[in-house]
Amino acid sequence: MSKTTREISIVVAFAAVAALGACKPHGSTASSTVASAAPPPAPTAVSVPAAPLPAAPAADVQLSEIKGSLAPAPSQPGDLPGSHDPGFLKRFQGSKIVNYEALPYEELKVGAKDPAKPDNWIFSPIEGQITRIVYQVPAGHSMLEVLRNYEQALGDAGFAQTGELRGNSDLLRDFGPQAFRQSWEPNTDFMWSNLGLAGAQDFGYVTAKALSGGKPVTVTVLVASYKADSDVTYKNKVHFAAGQPFAVVDMVVSKPVQNQMVTVKAADMADALATKGFIDLYGVYFDTDKTTLKPESDATLSEVASLLKIDRSLKLEVSGHTDNSGSSAHNMTLSQGRADAVVGALVGKYGIDKTRLVAKGYGDSKPVAPNTDDVGKAKNRRVELRKI
Repeated sequence: MSKTTREISIVVAFAAVAALGACKPHGSTASSTVASAAPPPAPTAVSVPAAPLPAAPAADVQLSEIKGSLAPAPSQPGDLPGSHDPGFLKRFQGSKIVNYEALPYEELKVGAKDPAKPDNWIFSPIEGQITRIVYQVPAGHSMLEVLRNYEQALGDAGFAQTGELRGNSDLLRDFGPQAFRQSWEPNTDFMWSNLGLAGAQDFGYVTAKALSGGKPVTVTVLVASYKADSDVTYKNKVHFAAGQPFAVVDMVVSKPVQNQMVTVKAADMADALATKGFIDLYGVYFDTDKTTLKPESDATLSEVASLLKIDRSLKLEVSGHTDNSGSSAHNMTLSQGRADAVVGALVGKYGIDKTRLVAKGYGDSKPVAPNTDDVGKAKNRRVELRKI
């Protein structure tokens, strides 16, 4: 297996696996794009017993292009309707897809060994298009056999392995919630709750990375075996025999979030202020965790200035709001700095009398949407104008 740099975020991902023989690894190929849309919030750490990992690769290791296509492969008999393997990676022979989720834009926490504390794994979020595939593997194969087939298949597809963690059921219970209980889950009756009841004999977790069109793609695979007979409900009910393996594959194709906010015109601002007393603006842009206005904010700020020049008696509170990433104290300071920046621009660039404006930061204390996904967080990161 090839290896990559320690800096590479290790994703909790589970990609479609090679149509591999009982003990024979078969080649597979891969392709996709992973680039964080915004710097992630502070990572969380979980303490786990030390496990053997590949030696740290050199910092200058170059990732290879995926050998294959990101386009979905045809489904196979017994698969969940609408599910697919990715074209670059086949599955373990005889497996069937029992759960499948394709999310256009979400966050997945990626596990990586903490270089400062060898017994810890750090989980950091990565954003983009996520595909999660859960396979039921035929009985009679060991976790290690399936895991090694996956590693071989990923290597054949051009991926460089970035980490491996192996452990028993006790470690799996500690590791699993970090890996699976995130801001997104396929459904409310996901595998993890069933694992907690049925237990697992042991598990293997491997992460790998490659390039597609020069951009990184991350895949991670978790393989485990059920300890006892159990019925699991994903999108349908599936029966696992005692000791039967399963594999969960995540693929993350990173991409920037599409800006779908519309510049609000001065007349619309005036109408909202007259009827509601406030208006939320989403055309004022800052870099993540920064207070400096980006040039793309000019169109919206120009409309605010026009509004203030048309109605000479109007006075406004300019309110800064954030999502809940980071501490409340930090978010309060950040939102105040952003409100100050907007007022400063209106006064310095557009000639508005500073006595007509008040800057106020509210941090994450006044959300307008749940902070449980990127769409909600984007709505909460806003500048609000309030009539005073």
